[in-house]
Amino acid sequence: MLTNRQQIILKFIVDDFLDVMTPISSKYLLDKYKFDVSSATIRNEMAALERAGFLLKAHTSSGRMPSRKALKFYIEEQKAMIKASPPQTIEIVSSVDDIEAFTQTLATSISKETGYLTQVSASSDDEKVKGMYITPLTDSAGIAIIVLNTGSVKQLPVRTGKHVSVDDLSKLSNLFSSLLKDKRLDDSLFILNEHTVVPHEIRNLYDQLTAQIAAAVEQPKRTVGYAGFNYLLSDMKDEVETLEHIYEDIESESLQQTVEKLSSNDVSIYFGDELDDSYKAVSVITTNFEHQGLSGNLMVIGPELMGYKHVINLLHSFKKGV
Repeated sequence: MLTNRQQIILKFIVDDFLDVMTPISSKYLLDKYKFDVSSATIRNEMAALERAGFLLKAHTSSGRMPSRKALKFYIEEQKAMIKASPPQTIEIVSSVDDIEAFTQTLATSISKETGYLTQVSASSDDEKVKGMYITPLTDSAGIAIIVLNTGSVKQLPVRTGKHVSVDDLSKLSNLFSSLLKDKRLDDSLFILNEHTVVPHEIRNLYDQLTAQIAAAVEQPKRTVGYAGFNYLLSDMKDEVETLEHIYEDIESESLQQTVEKLSSNDVSIYFGDELDDSYKAVSVITTNFEHQGLSGNLMVIGPELMGYKHVINLLHSFKKGV
């Protein structure tokens, strides 16, 4: 159990180390914070923190560096303080009607503000169908294109055959459009199943597409935007394998899937190897959010020794603002 003075000293050491990225000495602390105790007392407290596993001795100086245990302690302290403080103002300029623009704009904004790689993923609980078009591709196959009000597009394969004419596909397009236009995608299956008046010549196609729409509704598409990979390249230029793994996992969306399974509505922090053994010396700060019918996840990725206070504050502000 840390004493009150040890907690204060530890907070100052972590705070200043993350700011200047150099080991912190007892003389530095005394000069900056004017402790009403002797230099020997500060050294003794730092030695006790080192024995407890919170500090690491730097080989090239008399200063100390925070351990991962210290970072975890510091992070929890910052989260508690920030929750009780008023939020910063974060302006969201993109409309949620275009999810692609929203996720990319938000990722770019957070990345510029923090100086770290940022990824935003979102899906809409209230997507509406603006139109549906069915186009033949070959004698035996076509494609159904569903355009949604969010700007996203769903493409569904259609098995046809030589007996299916262009006129049949046109009838099917018109029927689906008339039934689903301006209706919520989540309601489409109920609407299609309730509709019983379907021309005989397109009944099989109607049932086929209805089943595919049902599958599409059960697996809502996540739209992902990210920005700031150049920051990670700069901060971790010597960690080539880690950078390669992270880039590949962002592109394949496997990092997003891993984090979303773990994330909560709180702001959560994970050290890289808590997510994947290949993520060396990386931290991920993440939270889930709800905003105007969107459900999503926001994550900020940087080196393990990153500016936690600012990022945690920013994400809490974002959550309070949305």
